[in-house]
Formats: sequence, C-alpha cells, structure tokens
Amino acid sequence: MQDPVDMAPQTILLATDLSCRSDRALDRATILATEWGARLVVVHALQEPSGREDLPSWRRRADPRQLAWQRVQQDLRDADKLDVQIVVEREEPAALVLATAERFGCELLVTGAAREETLGRILLGTTVEQLLNKSAAPVLVVKRRPRGPYRDVVVATDFSEGSRRALEVALELLPAAQISLFHAFDVPLRGLMNDPAAASEAWSNEAATASQAFLAATPKVAASRRFIATQCESGPVTSLLAELLETRDIDLVAMGTEGRGYLAGRLLGSVALTLLNTLPVDMLVARRPRA
Repeated sequence: MQDPVDMAPQTILLATDLSCRSDRALDRATILATEWGARLVVVHALQEPSGREDLPSWRRRADPRQLAWQRVQQDLRDADKLDVQIVVEREEPAALVLATAERFGCELLVTGAAREETLGRILLGTTVEQLLNKSAAPVLVVKRRPRGPYRDVVVATDFSEGSRRALEVALELLPAAQISLFHAFDVPLRGLMNDPAAASEAWSNEAATASQAFLAATPKVAASRRFIATQCESGPVTSLLAELLETRDIDLVAMGTEGRGYLAGRLLGSVALTLLNTLPVDMLVARRPRA
C-alpha cells in the first residue's frame, strides 16, 4: 500500500485577505504544509487604489505590494522551515487565486470565512463562494482556531459521485483521522401513516444498506484498510449536523458538489450553502472531476 505521505498534496494554496479571520486559515495551512512536507503558496489580492497619487513623496502611501509582502512574511515568521511562495497582485481575488492555483499545480486551497456577524453566524463571502464553485482542487474553509491535526471527520453524503469524491479526498488527505459517513433522509408522508415508527425504521434500514453499498463501491475505502462508521438519521441535514456537532468533538465536515438531493447542481445548492455558512466547524468541499 502506498505511503500516506506520498499521497498528500505537494503544493497547498492559502488565500488570505490579511485580516484577523485569515489568521486561522494561515495556522491551519501551516500545520498541513508542515505535516505533509508541502510547498505553501500564499496569495493576496490588492485592492484598487483610492485617492490621489500625485502627492509629494513624503505624503505618498507606502507601496501596498511591499506592505502586503511584509505582512505575509511577518505572519509566517514561525514557519521558517517551510517552502513558501508569496503572490501579491492587483487583481480580482477569486480570479487571482484560481489562476495561481493552476499555475503552481496546487492540490488544496485553504481559505477563511469572510466575517462573523453579531449573532455568531459565519459568512463565506463572494470570493469564497466563487472558489467553491470553480476550483478544480478541494477547498478547505477554516473557521476554528487549529488545536492540532484533524482527528474526527464527518463526510456528509447523499450517495452521489460528488459525495464519493469528498470521501476519497478525506481518506487521501487525512490518513490518521477517524472518518465517518453521515446521511440524512426524509420519510415521505410520515404524518399520514398508520405506523410512522415502523416506516421510519424501514427507511433507516434502507439508508444503512445504501451506506454500506456506497462504501463497498468506493475502491479507496478498501485500499485505505480503514473502518468507516456510518450514521443515518431522519430529518433536515442542516439541523441534524448542527446537533451532531454538539455531541461530538468533530474537527471537520467534508462534502461534495455536483451531487443530487441536498448537494445538487453545478453550483452549490441552497442547503449546501446553508451548511457552509452556519456550521461552526471547518468544511472541506470537493468537486467531482468533470468527465
């Protein structure tokens, strides 16, 4: 069996706006790059200049590109053993990140959430949503301050090829983590049935059977020689996962795109966006490779 380290990404891209929220993504990207011995490409898009620039030299602002370089280097001062490439350009952020990822052959994109509202809801922001919709490489959205390697990972599945890709990526990237499969299902017309409990049990058994078939049809599960626990619950996936996070110390939730059901469509569906926006945990999103 291939060494897990050999399967890990060799180049990671960190997209940062140099805000305090991006510090968590920086710390996570540094941990992963150190663990995998990977090169870290740090990308920052400069904002358009504002105000007059035809001022006397002593009143002109410092070169924003140079200031950004210095800030990134200061933030990386504890990662002096890493192979780091810094890219600072004046371009639309998502376009710059995607172009840089393609240029350097980045196998994982790491970014932070955009901002946090007063009620604690973390929003992705337009740039992150564009990366999630367009990036060929998996995207890791970091929300929590890292406490160490990822250890407990849940893969949300609708048994689509998109969610299979998410499971495969989690297996490849996190060989030491405990990975489990989570599936939410609905019981049609449950309120009109004579025996709702029996119907729920039947649907639960069917979902459990489908979960095992899904795992059996995923070659990388057998190749990894790892036990993947499964959990199938009736109800809305958003609230169920939120409750699960309260009962388990889960580090990461992985999900796929271009799936069916909850994760349907070429673009992220509304429920998928809700999961990404509301779950207070790091999220790994993997797109199914196009044929």
